[in-house]
Amino acid sequence: MAEYDIPIKNDLRSAYYDDFHCLAAGCRWSCCKGWHITFDKKDYLSLRHLKGGAELGARMEGAIRRIRKNAPSGHYAEFCLKEGLVCPLLREDGLCDLQIEQGVKALPFVCQSFPRCESLMNSGYFERSLTLGCEGVLGLLWELPDGVYFCSDPLPQKDCKTLHAAQAGELEIHFQEIRSRCIDLLQNRRYPLPQRILLMGLALQALCENPDIGRWLAFVEGMDGMEPPELQKKQEDVLWMYLSNCTQTLLATTMPDPESIQLRSEVMDGLGMRLYADGGHAQLDRTLYLAARERYQELFGDREYFMENVMVSLFFHTKMPRVNTTEELWKSYVSFCNLYSMYRFMAVMSCREGASAGKEELFRSLVMVSRILLHNGARETQVRDEFFQNNSATLAHMAVLLSH
Repeated sequence: MAEYDIPIKNDLRSAYYDDFHCLAAGCRWSCCKGWHITFDKKDYLSLRHLKGGAELGARMEGAIRRIRKNAPSGHYAEFCLKEGLVCPLLREDGLCDLQIEQGVKALPFVCQSFPRCESLMNSGYFERSLTLGCEGVLGLLWELPDGVYFCSDPLPQKDCKTLHAAQAGELEIHFQEIRSRCIDLLQNRRYPLPQRILLMGLALQALCENPDIGRWLAFVEGMDGMEPPELQKKQEDVLWMYLSNCTQTLLATTMPDPESIQLRSEVMDGLGMRLYADGGHAQLDRTLYLAARERYQELFGDREYFMENVMVSLFFHTKMPRVNTTEELWKSYVSFCNLYSMYRFMAVMSCREGASAGKEELFRSLVMVSRILLHNGARETQVRDEFFQNNSATLAHMAVLLSH
C-alpha cells in the first residue's frame, strides 16, 4: 500500500485539557495503584542508573524488573508492585518519592503522561485527550454545564512533525468531518442523550450503506428535527435485556486490584445478586435497580450535562468512529453504545441501597468502569464481537443498550 507524508502543524484538544492538573495527595483512586505499571527500555535504563539519596536508593532497590526480551514497545519493564498492586515508590501520603526528590522529568513517560494521551492523526492534527480513568478529569467535566468545547492552536516549530501514513481509504480522508458531525449530534440538547446516540447510529448506518460523503453530509443536515427510532418492546423486557448485558459485561471483566473487585461485589449485592465460588450467581432483582435509578434522578437529574460531557470526551479520546472500513465503522458504534450502557449503569448503581450516594461515589464508579473498559482493549473487542456473533448488533438492539 502506498505511503505519503502528512505534515502535523496544529494540535486539537478539548478546551478543558489545559486545566487539568494531578490531584496528587488529594486523589482517592491513585493511578499508582491497581494495575501493572510498565515502561519502555529507555525509561528502564534511566531508572537503573538513577543517582538519588539514600532513602530513595533503598526504595528503588528491587523496585523495577525486566518483563521479557521480546515484549512489545512500552512493556519492556515494570515496577514490582507491593501487596494490593501499589507502586513501591508511592508514599503513605499519596505522593511519589521519585518525583519529590528528582522532579517529574525523572518519572517514566507513562507516569508523566497519565491520564493524558497524545497521537499524530491522519487528519493532520496532533491530538491531546484525557482518559476518564482519573478522578481529576471527571471533576473538570462536572464543572462544564455548557458542554465540551474543542480548540486548536499552531504547534511551536520544534514540535511540528511529519506523519508517514498509509494511503487513506475513501472514508478515512473525511474522518475529521465525520467525527465533528457525530459530536454535534451528541451535543444536540433538543433530545435526551440516549436519543442523540440513536440518531448518530441512524446517521452512521446511512454512511455504511452509502459511503458517499457529500450525500451523507446532506443527510445529516436534514436530520435536524428528526425523531429517533424506537424499540417496540415491553418496558420490562427492555429492562431485563439491558440489565443482563450490563451485569454479564461486569462479571466477565476483571481487574486484579482490590478496589475494582470490591466495587463489583458491591454492585452485584446492590442488585440482589450473590456470587458463588463456582462462578454462579443468584438472579438479579430489577426493583433494586429501579429504586437506585430513582435516587440517581433525585440526586443528579439536573446534571445530565455531566453524562453528555463524559460520552463526548470518551468519543474523542477513543478516536471514534473508526472509519478505515464500513464494517469497522459500525463496530465502533456498537462499542460506543455498550460503553454508554455501562457508564449509565454504573452511574445509577452508585446510588444503590446502602451506598453513600453522592458525587464521590459516582466518581468512584466511573473511574473504575473506565479503568476496566478503556484500558483493556482485548475485553472491549470481545464484548463488541459477542454482539455480532449473536446477531445483536442492529440499531434496534443498540436501542436496548440506550434505553435505561
